[in-house]
Amino acid sequence: MNDMLLAVLRSETNGISPEAKYLLIRLAELGLVARGISAGVKELAARFGISDTQAGAALNSLVAAGVLVRRDVVSGQGRPKRHYEFGASYAAQVARHDVTEVVHEKVIRHLLQHELKVADQRSAIATQQDEQRATAPLAQVRASRGQGRVSVVNRVLLAALLIRADRFGVVRDLGSAELARITGLSQVRLKNRVRTLLDCGLIRAYVPGATGSVIFKKTKSIYYLNLHHSELSCGQSLPMLLVSSTRMVTSSNDCDVVDEMLHAEGEATDQREAGVRKFFEDKHEQRLGSLLRGRLDCYAEYLLSRYWDDFNKGESELVELIKQDLRSGGADTEATQSLARYLFQKAERVAKGIRNDWFQSSSPFISSIDFKSMDYVLLPARRVVVNPKFIFYPSRAVLALPRDGVISPQRLYVAEFGRGFGNVNVREFTDLNGVSREDQAFYGLLTPRGDD
Repeated sequence: MNDMLLAVLRSETNGISPEAKYLLIRLAELGLVARGISAGVKELAARFGISDTQAGAALNSLVAAGVLVRRDVVSGQGRPKRHYEFGASYAAQVARHDVTEVVHEKVIRHLLQHELKVADQRSAIATQQDEQRATAPLAQVRASRGQGRVSVVNRVLLAALLIRADRFGVVRDLGSAELARITGLSQVRLKNRVRTLLDCGLIRAYVPGATGSVIFKKTKSIYYLNLHHSELSCGQSLPMLLVSSTRMVTSSNDCDVVDEMLHAEGEATDQREAGVRKFFEDKHEQRLGSLLRGRLDCYAEYLLSRYWDDFNKGESELVELIKQDLRSGGADTEATQSLARYLFQKAERVAKGIRNDWFQSSSPFISSIDFKSMDYVLLPARRVVVNPKFIFYPSRAVLALPRDGVISPQRLYVAEFGRGFGNVNVREFTDLNGVSREDQAFYGLLTPRGDD
């Protein structure tokens, strides 16, 4: 793939719109850096599936910002074409970006081909309108025109996330301020666009960053991209999906580890004995439960991926990593050591819950899966708040990918637990299209519409 396209995508540009950033990326794909490009507004608009107005406004803003240099090219009669080249300072900035380790190059190229999607959708809509024209109300026909479309702005945002995503589609190191500068979105528009992508199922889940914790350093937001979505799936290796769920409220799912850490009276006593109580009695800290859940999930992933058989073997290693995440910055004090070991124990509980759910089942669907050879990512727990005093965790979803190129089935396995030990029914899905949006949300694979 054109490395320059990735470098331009990763660059930060002040004073241009997301639409202008999209056009800039596509121009880079055409070879803007190597030789410049001579083209008219209409030609570029048609090529990239945007309107003449959008293309003209985007080009003008790129020239005004010094990103592009424009000059007229006289070639016979008629209106002259325009020749565009990178501005010198912007070209120097782009050259500094290292994009050699980008995982999802193919997906980014596929995603940015807006013009192909527009053509396909116009054809599908025309067919649908022909079939419905005699019976459907006009309002219904008009509403169908925008269904399923992903705008160029949302494509720029998704591409910017993909360039920083790991092989599971998870983005952990991209702050909202940097993401806004890369895409040209304001903070308010960025928040709204993320909400749209959650509602569309292109982002599975989103955990906002946090500051002011008495335990952890400042953390960045985490985005869980849905690589199984048709807009993002283009032949690459996709994670296996493992879900454990129950439709019943039991003593094991009416709270989670973090609820106990922050609110259980018995746990408060244990924290005092461990010398860590001062970290959990602050009221502000209790409002950051999502942060604590995210960190414990990350540590549990580490244990599942590296020490599936014996989590204790990873204790000293993980404790040192946890210390680096703490607000103390890894200072080797007694309080820091005690807190890191306490958090390891809680992460170990999370990891055991995931592992034991799958060991309980003897289903032939999963008997051939070598769980020890997998790397794991935990999606945020599905948390249902019935009322302030009643919280329910009906399911847990895990992404799994084999190490060292080992091939495994790219499927969804759902282990549904009934009453009584060992009462587990495992179902296999080879196509997520066969699973309703509501069930995917229940399983924790998508964020329910309206949830933050």
